[in-house]
Amino acid sequence: MDTIVADNLKKLREKHSLTQEALAEELGITPIIVYMWEAGRLPIEYKTLVRIADFYDVTVESLLENEAEAEAKPSASDKVTFNCRICGGDLVYDYTEATCRCANCGNKWSIAELYPRYARVITTINKAARILEKKTDLASADEANLLFKQAIEECSKYNDAVSVELIKICNEGQEKAEQLEIYCRGKHFFENKSYKSAVAELEKVRGFRDADEMLRRCKRKPEA
Repeated sequence: MDTIVADNLKKLREKHSLTQEALAEELGITPIIVYMWEAGRLPIEYKTLVRIADFYDVTVESLLENEAEAEAKPSASDKVTFNCRICGGDLVYDYTEATCRCANCGNKWSIAELYPRYARVITTINKAARILEKKTDLASADEANLLFKQAIEECSKYNDAVSVELIKICNEGQEKAEQLEIYCRGKHFFENKSYKSAVAELEKVRGFRDADEMLRRCKRKPEA
């Protein structure tokens, strides 16, 4: 296991005046596992790091970096780079899917694994994206817009290239949420045979879902 993680686990335990046995009891594991973690002899899963971070009320990121790294955060102009662990190839990031894939060998990793502090943000973005993909009502458009707004507020706490990319995705998501809202109004007018009103709304979202088809049908029917 990474010696930085091992050292951080030991420092936190000692800071809270806990023995290895006491921590093991809190986590429901055996003391030998805690000993091996702190000795750097046993890998620790990400989900276990989350449990430990919650227990100590710290971020997962603080368990993964040393003090020097914490003080030297990358700026928004820094390029996010991470080479494939298998072949060393370049990684292609897909923030909406929360993954990065090696352009050379195809291996894939979770962005949350590489940047743990963004795990919650990415979950929020994915939830909003699923709403926009599956729902077709005004309430869902409002909910998605709110989720994107929350994600932007969370990302704004940081100043790095990852937050910049995620904010871009949120801005695009908010635009789609607005399109869905307009589409829903147009569809409502269409279903109620208020074709002029429907056209006025649907013209704003041409190409969105079946807006073009409804426009075509509106122009062939008289106003009710």
